[in-house]
Amino acid sequence: MKSSLFKQLVWDYNLTQDEFEAILRGKKVLGNMNQSWAIVRILENLNYYEAMNLISLDMLKNNWNKVKGRLFNQTIKNGYEFLLQRYPVSITG
Repeated sequence: MKSSLFKQLVWDYNLTQDEFEAILRGKKVLGNMNQSWAIVRILENLNYYEAMNLISLDMLKNNWNKVKGRLFNQTIKNGYEFLLQRYPVSITG
């Protein structure tokens, strides 16, 4: 992750980039800062292309039920909801 993106995401928290990335990957929890929190920060603070470089569609799909209620911006919520409705569901494995 670029340093400028990291600063844009957690400018109001005292976190290192490594800590944020560990939280995003689900490997670390610091108080209320868990994977869902990190995903919400990314979706609300970055444009679609930057967000999708940090979050895979599978990660978004697997966490969507936890994340969607925490998104403040209705337009962002609707956009990602639309994306996930169009996301092909795997029938293998």
